Amino acid sequence: MWSEVSKLIGANPIVTLVITIIGTSSIWMYKEFKEMINRNNSARISRVNEKIKIYSQLQASIAVVLNEPNNSTLKQGLINKLGEYSPFLNEDLRCIVKDYYKCGDSLYLNSMLAMMEVDFSKFEQEKRRVSKYEDNTEVEDIVLRLYDPLKPILLIWLLIIFFLFSYENFTEQQDWFNRMNVIASACSWFLSIVSLSAIFSLKLNNRLSKQGIHRWILIGVLILAPIITVFYIGLSLCPVFIQITSLFLIIRLKNRKKKGILTFD
Repeated sequence: MWSEVSKLIGANPIVTLVITIIGTSSIWMYKEFKEMINRNNSARISRVNEKIKIYSQLQASIAVVLNEPNNSTLKQGLINKLGEYSPFLNEDLRCIVKDYYKCGDSLYLNSMLAMMEVDFSKFEQEKRRVSKYEDNTEVEDIVLRLYDPLKPILLIWLLIIFFLFSYENFTEQQDWFNRMNVIASACSWFLSIVSLSAIFSLKLNNRLSKQGIHRWILIGVLILAPIITVFYIGLSLCPVFIQITSLFLIIRLKNRKKKGILTFD
């Protein structure tokens, strides 16, 4: 079997050229993605350390103001620090800071300390997760580190094959109605594949946050909608419309949860 494959490759220079290009580009992409992942992890650790440092300074300043509530100089120093470090604070914490600016009530400072403790826990969890990725010597984690750069490469080649197949199917159609259905079907499957890959990648890296039953249903609809085209290609526009609607609802639910108006979790 292998001898026949070797003869086929040797007798066909085009096949040899294609295999060489695929192999060389895959090795190059693996190296680039690995370096990109390492740089990203280093940057994440630096950002987390910077936030921990800033939160620690703010906690110390708040504690001093709480212990000496009548010292206007300390209060002014705290206000200056809160303004300087505002870009590093989360949205809810910034709202409390604004209320403190208006009222000057020490109760807002206690609320800040409580919320900072919650953020501290998140920072430590993220730092441990990234550090574990870099420093862990267990076989399973080493294999996962080696596999991580392969994920985008596999996705790229799958998408190239997918688009080549879609293009061939497009050129075989005789009228524009069928061609439009092929384009709509390709877009729908593309969105489904990307969404499924993103969910799988987040789950594999333990970074998939809690979604809630309603959003999981919408995500399932987003991924499974293109199956309609398997039964009848003429309905290709339907899954596209369903997916756009699902994306809109997912984004709306996420925004409502952030604002505290409504949550389905």
